[in-house]
Amino acid sequence: MNSFQTSGNSPGSRDRRCHVGLLGFGPLGAVVARRLTGAAPVASLALTHIFDRRARDKQARESAPLSELTWLDRVDDLLASDTDVIVEALPAGEPSVDYVRAALLAGKSVVTASRQVMAHHGVALLTLAERQGRQLRYEAAAGGAMPIVRALGDGLAGDRVLKIEAVLNGTTNAVLSRMEQDGCTMDEAVAEACARGYAESDPNHDLDGKDAAAKLALLASVAFGLRVRPDAIDTRTTRSITAADVRTARQRGGAVRQVAHASYAAERGALTAWVAPVFVPESSVLATLTGALNGAVVSCQHAGEITMTGPGAGGDAVAVAMISDLCAIARDRAAIVPAPVLVEPREIKGFSPQTYAEAV
Repeated sequence: MNSFQTSGNSPGSRDRRCHVGLLGFGPLGAVVARRLTGAAPVASLALTHIFDRRARDKQARESAPLSELTWLDRVDDLLASDTDVIVEALPAGEPSVDYVRAALLAGKSVVTASRQVMAHHGVALLTLAERQGRQLRYEAAAGGAMPIVRALGDGLAGDRVLKIEAVLNGTTNAVLSRMEQDGCTMDEAVAEACARGYAESDPNHDLDGKDAAAKLALLASVAFGLRVRPDAIDTRTTRSITAADVRTARQRGGAVRQVAHASYAAERGALTAWVAPVFVPESSVLATLTGALNGAVVSCQHAGEITMTGPGAGGDAVAVAMISDLCAIARDRAAIVPAPVLVEPREIKGFSPQTYAEAV
């Protein structure tokens, strides 16, 4: 086994904490690792193993206690370890779904932040997790530090969700709000978002609405019990927004925001779902969101409107959600979470003519 240093816990001295293996030590994985081994670690969790293809080099650059953990450069070695749960924190482009599936088959619970994995393969993976008697949690995949998955799945389980209107992509929100504050061009705002770690080197996936559409598909499954492919959601690019568009929105008493909308008429089986840059009035909580903040207004049949906000981009925000999922698993490692039973909507609508009137 290609491990470069082994932690001091032997099988005979194994403590009662939930032992965590980290799959990936990139920007996100490093934040999670430092949170779990820092000055105020979570008492119920113990990070014991880290996989990275450059494990030897990265371990050599770290100091204790991170350097004293077991570092691996083979995924199979991580899956064969005595960890209870695997945190999937691989960069985009990695075959994350294969690793999540392999971890579940190896008897590990899994925490992931990959909205693409969950939007495209979530039902199959959650079904596998149930069959294996393990948990698969993905709060970080939808709202960053905004706990919208748990709110929809647990907090609002006693109500009927009618509509979700949300800002789900922190990168795009950071770009638009910077244009609003400084009057700069989109290229200038994107460059700053990249420099601050909010955006990938190619941010078009965010600006074109693909990232938010994957998250919206996830939320539709939790809120409405629907199986929705992300590519079935009408998406409109934000790349065409200019500084003049932003100024006009301000003059009208509002702001431009990339909004993800989903509403479901259950009696007709009709889902309306889209992601687009639209004008939102200043009275809306979505207009107040600046920087990498996410926000959502959830309309319910009985409780009315529920509003939540939280950071949606950057390693610190995503790590909060991932560690919260780890804590949930550690509280009851034997819990079996039933896989969702989803139905296909009979109809999926995009922008309506009224919506187009508000689009910029």
